[in-house]
Formats: sequence, C-alpha cells, structure tokens
Amino acid sequence: MKKTLILFAGLFLISVLAGCIGEDYDVGVPTAHLNIEAHVLSQSVQLPEANIHWYSSSGKVEETIEDIEEYAQSQEEIKVFPGQDASLDFKENKENGGDIWSAPTISAVLWKNGEKTEIEMNEQREFQFPTEEGNYIFEASFKDGSNEAHYVGNIFIKDDTQTSR
Repeated sequence: MKKTLILFAGLFLISVLAGCIGEDYDVGVPTAHLNIEAHVLSQSVQLPEANIHWYSSSGKVEETIEDIEEYAQSQEEIKVFPGQDASLDFKENKENGGDIWSAPTISAVLWKNGEKTEIEMNEQREFQFPTEEGNYIFEASFKDGSNEAHYVGNIFIKDDTQTSR
C-alpha cells in the first residue's frame, strides 16, 4: 500500500512538472511605445516597426527597410518640447505571442542631418529630448538573444510657448 501511494505521488509530481515544461512560452515581436510626459497633455505613441529579425515557435518575421531615415520621415510627426521628459516601453504583441524576454538589450538614438546621437536612459528607460529645436529621427532597438527589432519615430522638437513677432 505504501509503495503504491509513493508511486502515485511520484507519477502525479511528474505530470505536474511535465505540464509546466510543456507550456508554450512563445515570444513574439514586442510593440514599442514612446511615452511623452507633459502633465495634462501626456501621450503614448506606438512606434512603427522598421527592421525585424525575429524567430520563435510561431514563425519567423523578417522585415528590412533600406532607408530608415526616409521611412521614419514618412511617419506622422510626434511633436515634443525642447528638453521634454519621455520614456520607452515595450509590450506584449497580442497577435504574435507572449512577453517573456530573457534579458533584452534596449537602446535608442536620435538622428539629425545624418548624424546619430545615443540617448542616455535610466533603468526605467526614461530620458529627455534635446533642447535644440528641429526635426529628428528616433530609432529604438530591442535585442533579445538572436532576435532583434528596430522601431522609428518622426520627432519634431519645437518650443510652442514662444510667440512670433
């Protein structure tokens, strides 16, 4: 009787563990969101995907944009103030799987007149836009293992509080 009870307990434990191991942890391409902090006028903008090289059990996603600057400039302008606070967030894409990323490497750059400047972000991926007005291309990079996704935004920095005379 005791051996039978131990056998059933062992089989039960193995079944439970097999259920956890067999669970689908498919990790699809995340969506990128640029959060612009402006008190009442705060907004969150989902950034369009640019270059994607992503492999998971649900399939392979390969997208390549030859001219990233031209592509970004074709997107709707995102207006921000000089030195405005912002943050970058990545969320599960409901259409293509889960959000279990191992240890992603996230970075962002701003392009202006063909030159890129690295954006310094804190641990919460918060940063400030430059104080110099003008048109910029925002590029965010998300790398998780061999998977990589890039996102872009068309940023226009302008101080609307100044009055023209």
